Amino acid sequence: LINVTAIRTTSPFFYTRVNTLNIAASDCTALWVIYSSYHNLTYRAFLLLDAKVPNGGLHYSLVYGLIATSKYPDVQYAFTQGLSDEPLKAALKTFTTTGYNSLGYNAARDRMFETVDDYGGDTIECIYSGRKIYATTRTQAQNQNFDTEHTWPQSFFNENEPMKSDIHHLFPTYSPANNARSNYPFGFVVSNITYQDGGSKLGRDINNNIVFEPRDVQKGNSARAIFYFVIRYQNWENYLALAQETALRQFHLMDTVNARERLRNDRVKQYQNNRNPFADHPELVERIAAFYTTLNTPPKAEITASPYSVKFDTLANAGDTVSYFVSICNYGNTNLTVSSVTSNNPVFTVESFPSTVSANQFGYARIKFTPAALNTLYTGELTINNSDSTLKIALNGISGEVNGITPVSGELPRFYNLSQNYPNPFNPVTNIKFSVPEAGFVKLVIFDIMGREVKTLVSENLKPGVYLADWDASLATSGVYFYKLITGKFTETKRMILVK
Repeated sequence: LINVTAIRTTSPFFYTRVNTLNIAASDCTALWVIYSSYHNLTYRAFLLLDAKVPNGGLHYSLVYGLIATSKYPDVQYAFTQGLSDEPLKAALKTFTTTGYNSLGYNAARDRMFETVDDYGGDTIECIYSGRKIYATTRTQAQNQNFDTEHTWPQSFFNENEPMKSDIHHLFPTYSPANNARSNYPFGFVVSNITYQDGGSKLGRDINNNIVFEPRDVQKGNSARAIFYFVIRYQNWENYLALAQETALRQFHLMDTVNARERLRNDRVKQYQNNRNPFADHPELVERIAAFYTTLNTPPKAEITASPYSVKFDTLANAGDTVSYFVSICNYGNTNLTVSSVTSNNPVFTVESFPSTVSANQFGYARIKFTPAALNTLYTGELTINNSDSTLKIALNGISGEVNGITPVSGELPRFYNLSQNYPNPFNPVTNIKFSVPEAGFVKLVIFDIMGREVKTLVSENLKPGVYLADWDASLATSGVYFYKLITGKFTETKRMILVK
């Protein structure tokens, strides 16, 4: 029997529906690994199974490599397959530029007021204040104190075309709201509010800078308009700085794309012949390290280990040794350097470890347990110092209790054997003799007639020999009991009777 006590992966895009499982001897089982991602990328990960064999013998975790690729169902964004950071930005610039139709400022505003931002009944709504007016033309809207907001302030690009007339960043606004926003950057207002209307406000952020905060239903739209603009054109006069981009990324997450924003994107496409990719695929924002500057996500090693807690086989005698192999996995995209692996308890010694683990590979640290005394529980901690983050692994080992187990003479048996207990029936002590022809892990367990475990007499590594185990049943009730000898190659059960 293999008992898998924990199942995990190193990526949120891979998961299983079960956390534990048992695999019977000479059997197999299916473990479904499910992959799901909204990005058109290829992902690699490790599947880690912390496993043990009840009678010992499995001295490492099970490690499997996983790889999967997603593709977008819409072919128009197939060009983004596998791209991130600067290569993605370059591809999106080409996408938003190719075939672009510049309408000119008057025509762009006409289309915006008459069609693009008319969501029924010729009603135009200010994106900042929420005020609504009835207007069928730009002139009617302007006569009711409505203006055209340039999300990227036009003073930062000298009112030049084609930026000035790009509807993807133009929106209808109530004049006082438009004037209040002016050319201030976007951010979260926390103090000194000098203007507010409909949820939008002007004031100072946590760094005491003057910022404009749109109402909640516009936050994401404004963020995606800025992201579009800086990709389509450039960061004119460095208007977009790190502080504003940080706030805009939060806006983007707070106010997700809705049906109205998707409809607006479709309508703008009818006139300008280009789309805002961040309205079509908002997740692309996650794949760009920085909009305000040139930046590629630096390669990074990422470490995990399996298992997080090591339990060594029980050793029968002081000075016996057993080794366990701790898997050190690197699920990052550059080499992992392991500078040292140390134990804080001398009974656990580090025999070897990999100094380098390549990306998407794993290696083993070999740990030896050598107990110093009998019948003792040992604990310790393994520290893996590396180029990612320090990792701690719990260590546990037991030296077996030899009380009640007596080697019989010095004979070396040729076969496994479990003898009938003597005396039988008995009250309250009986002796059980058994033979093991080779060194290995041995269990001798007592069960009641219902199959419940009553007592474990032996659970340790034994050398070849003939042994005698005593069971004192003073606390047990009269009845039929069974005793079972379990080794890696032999299992036998016998019956005995306790009479009081």
